[in-house]
Amino acid sequence: MTGMSRKERLRFWLDRTSRQARAHLPELGLSGLVTAGELVLLLQDELRGKAIDAVVAVLPASLLIPLAIVAPVVAGLGTHLTRRLRARETPPPLPVGGQMSFPDRVEPLLGRGDKVREVVDRSHDSGVVVVQGGTGTGTSTLAVHAAWELAPEESRQRYVDVRGPDRDRPETELSVAQRVLRALGSQPGLIQEPHDAAPLIKEALSGRDRVLLLDNVSTWSQVAWLPPRVPDAHIVIAGELAGELPQHIKPVQVGPLSAEDGEALLAAQVRDDRVTGDPLALRSLVEACVRSPAEIVKLGRWLARNPGVTLAALVDDLSRLPVDERLRFVLQRSMQGVDPAAKRLFVLLAGLPVAEVDHRAAAALLGVPSADDAIAELSGRGLVENVRMTRVRVIGAFHDSGSADDAAWRRLVEHFAAQAEAYASLLPDDPGAGAWFAAEDRVLLQVLAREQPVRKTARALGRIGAALEAWFALEQRHEDRLRAAALLAWAAWELGDERVRAAAELRQAKALITLGNPEKARQHFNRAAAAWGAVEAWPPELHLTHATILLASGDEFTAVESALVRYGQALAHGDTAGHAIRLVNVAALLMRRAQPLDGGEARRLYADARAVLFEALHQAEQSADERTRAHAHELLGLAHWQLDHARDAMKHWKESERLYERTADDIGRARCRVQRATACAAEAAALPDRAAALAGEAARLRREAAAHPDRAARLEREAVAVLEEASALPAQAVALEREAVALLREAEPRLPPEGLTTALAHLQLAALCRAEAGQHRAAGLAALAPWDGIAEPRQVTEIRNRLQPPEPHPPAPS
Repeated sequence: MTGMSRKERLRFWLDRTSRQARAHLPELGLSGLVTAGELVLLLQDELRGKAIDAVVAVLPASLLIPLAIVAPVVAGLGTHLTRRLRARETPPPLPVGGQMSFPDRVEPLLGRGDKVREVVDRSHDSGVVVVQGGTGTGTSTLAVHAAWELAPEESRQRYVDVRGPDRDRPETELSVAQRVLRALGSQPGLIQEPHDAAPLIKEALSGRDRVLLLDNVSTWSQVAWLPPRVPDAHIVIAGELAGELPQHIKPVQVGPLSAEDGEALLAAQVRDDRVTGDPLALRSLVEACVRSPAEIVKLGRWLARNPGVTLAALVDDLSRLPVDERLRFVLQRSMQGVDPAAKRLFVLLAGLPVAEVDHRAAAALLGVPSADDAIAELSGRGLVENVRMTRVRVIGAFHDSGSADDAAWRRLVEHFAAQAEAYASLLPDDPGAGAWFAAEDRVLLQVLAREQPVRKTARALGRIGAALEAWFALEQRHEDRLRAAALLAWAAWELGDERVRAAAELRQAKALITLGNPEKARQHFNRAAAAWGAVEAWPPELHLTHATILLASGDEFTAVESALVRYGQALAHGDTAGHAIRLVNVAALLMRRAQPLDGGEARRLYADARAVLFEALHQAEQSADERTRAHAHELLGLAHWQLDHARDAMKHWKESERLYERTADDIGRARCRVQRATACAAEAAALPDRAAALAGEAARLRREAAAHPDRAARLEREAVAVLEEASALPAQAVALEREAVALLREAEPRLPPEGLTTALAHLQLAALCRAEAGQHRAAGLAALAPWDGIAEPRQVTEIRNRLQPPEPHPPAPS
């Protein structure tokens, strides 16, 4: 069916088996051995023929056991060869940061010249122009032509195709905003809401004479957050844009071609005497295609491949069919003479729950080394389209014309698992790995979200989930982390794989901790812990998450200490990164214990925490763990602040912020800014008392001068200097308060909606911005919602009490 020789099939089977064996090596245990039963299962998964199954079933154990011992050794010896094969298969890196130039122009562009000029003129007038038209009318083609007119140099071009992998639902506003940010070289994790992207996009485009083309937009809401105008830049939006547009938007409407232009387009595709010999039939065919450029091209290509078919005969066939059956007629005619491999690929692609895949995934779906020839044939017949460079997508009208069997889906999932695992190992240093995830992360989410997971895919789905966790954590897309983990947990539950489900539940718990909701995190942690059974069997990560949840949820210091001890015991010997994390958490526990205390005991605990943090910092530097180093510096700032070393505290917070920036941890950076702002506000609040003390000192000096005439001149000069210092303090207080407000306003949008730091930020803003005090008090109390109705740490209670609106004063007695 696929046109492959037996030799090619054998080579491909051996190559794929080698890759799968290598991928499963970590599952074989420390000794690298598998049982005979596991080997049989692996063989049965690959050798599906009934005769081969019968042979495997009767193989004696005396043969199977040596095979079970030798197989992992052979796979291990082939590691180097496998890596070379993978390196050879690795596609060329995508543009760094996802920055793509415009697609090539389609020539000739018949009947659209006036529309192109209209788009260009409106863009010069308003800066933002909308090109609106239905599917198949050539909306994207027209917009691409106009964008090339506006920016002929590729360095000025920025292209974003906002279509997603889900056929039934368009991409969300947030996803579109994140794609646009990546195309402009900005970090998608910087935003939590779509409208947060507008100032970043304006900054990236302003004054650079760039053109941003957003293609295949489904609804106006997807792009409603865009800045209305950007100086010295142009934004072109193309697509259906269903629903009502704002009154100030006057779109350039793209409709069907005129009859004359439609005939010219069909004639350009057919290119023989049939178009000149029967002009009436030619016009009838154009009308049957409703003058849609896409349908005309599709029909014209089929006619060009079938010179024996007259136009009149085709018109006669179409006229006998209802309108809703004409598409099926064209599809059946288009499939005539298609190579069996191409036909099979079309059926599989059309039945996928994922709208588009890259060429290598299409090959894996088909089960062949390369599907390029099949894709080229389908593309030439107008059945699929190549989008975003090397991605293939079934033409929208045909997407429900096929079905994907379980074996094909299993091959596709294994392919994505191998790719995702390989690229995740290259993060964050390899730009090509980031570009691959930027192109595929939505597709991988769709793979996890399949309504009916296919048997024997749980482990592969788990590898995809682990890779997405690494990618989304790097990009600080915590909601997407949560979504990926939730989808994996559901799929693993459906497939009955408890270990994969436990890993997914644990990832949900960690994401919820980051988002400031320890109570929900505890629910997912409990499910993960139940899957692992006895506490002695827990992996280190489970113990660490347990300690973190306990520390965030209440003041159960003994339980936290026990969890940290178990975490340290579970760590591998020589795991300096893990021990650095343990020491940071030990220091956090000491500081939490010191918070309710006063005097020497509190200072002793803060000093102990500082010593532990310096040791953690040393171990984190040895393991090159910048995220742990950043956390250690952040806590060192707090310890120094409590020990009245304000200058050292600021130094550590700035270093922590620098490291968080290097690791793309925007929430960590925001926390440091809140800490710095709190310190600035506290220093500003202390200055009036300092000014009063200085005024008292000046008065004392003048009294002493009056009592000692021989020293009066010197004492008077000292009093004047002290008064000058005191008079400068109010201005310093105002400057410190302004700095605090600026830091808080920068940090607040980047913090999660819930959490202790978010509440603290709003508490400080309520005190510093009295006109907005009520708004910030309400937002701060909402940020403490995860602790509503449960035992909460003392620090949460203190902040909650300070956020409560002040009691109204009773009216004065008349």
